[in-house]
Amino acid sequence: MAEPSTTAVAAGTVGVTLASLMIGVDVSALIGAFAGASLFVVSARELSIIERICYLVISIMMGYLAGPTLAQHLYPTWDTTALPAFLTAVAVVTFSLRVIEGVKKLDISRLFPGGRK
Repeated sequence: MAEPSTTAVAAGTVGVTLASLMIGVDVSALIGAFAGASLFVVSARELSIIERICYLVISIMMGYLAGPTLAQHLYPTWDTTALPAFLTAVAVVTFSLRVIEGVKKLDISRLFPGGRK
């Protein structure tokens, strides 16, 4: 039986292939976002398969939508959207998970006077 990460990436590959056949889709950005999302999903061994698939979809969407836009504003002379989409797809979920873990560990009572010491 295939490992769950491999299954999630294979399912994503089918989805990316079907989406690239649609007119108006930036295939370069889509492939870059998928590559970044796949890198994250394969390296996140501590997450369940459902969490990996959810993060795969979120990462692809954010990499595809935000990557080219950020590149256009930061480096307007770039003619490719694959690299910015890849970097955004990797960064968005990694950063989000770090923020979520930080919030879970935050002790709000220390922020108010009279709280625990």
